[in-house]
Amino acid sequence: MAGTSDLLTTARQEHLKYYAALSRHLPDLEGEVIAAAHDAIRGLAAPAPDTHLPSSVYPPVLEALAAAVEYCEFTGHPEGVRYYRYWHALLVADQALCD
Repeated sequence: MAGTSDLLTTARQEHLKYYAALSRHLPDLEGEVIAAAHDAIRGLAAPAPDTHLPSSVYPPVLEALAAAVEYCEFTGHPEGVRYYRYWHALLVADQALCD
């Protein structure tokens, strides 16, 4: 059986592949807050799946996603709210794998 460290590494690698796939289908919303969230997502999804990402890469992306959720709530985009909340939940869980 693989060790816990190996399993967590594999999980993070698979998540990066998933993030790369998801990042190719970002919602078509406008605004600086949304653009910043999309840039943060693409930046996180850009490294190769076998790249080790330190936990320090997550807080700026999480902040950008939280801002996107607030923006979508304010502007009345319920699909955007759900989408960015989903991304936020994924990354919070992934950050926990790093700690």
